[in-house]
Amino acid sequence: MPLLEMTTRPHAGGTVVRLRGDLDIASSEDLRTYLDDARREHGERLVLDLAGLEYMDSGGLSVIVSCFKAVTAAGGSLTLAAPRPLIRRTLVVTGLHRRIPVADTLEDAIGGPGPG
Repeated sequence: MPLLEMTTRPHAGGTVVRLRGDLDIASSEDLRTYLDDARREHGERLVLDLAGLEYMDSGGLSVIVSCFKAVTAAGGSLTLAAPRPLIRRTLVVTGLHRRIPVADTLEDAIGGPGPG
């Protein structure tokens, strides 16, 4: 089993990228490439489903911040959905929860207002 599993599925007006496993320095470049491909194929409105993410280090945070900057610069959006308590704590400690929208559930993230 890979350290980080990534899957993509469309939803109305955007794309859900589901992450499972560990997002660390070893997998961060794979995620960067995956997100770039998802944006190119599906557009600039992304939801990262973090429910299956068990660990994230600074390398993973960096990829998420870079993706957020790129999609917002292109007029899109990035929402983080359903982070586990450890991941949510990382987002709070770093202050990213104030810059990047975080939804308690995937349903909240998908059902939220779109850009516009």
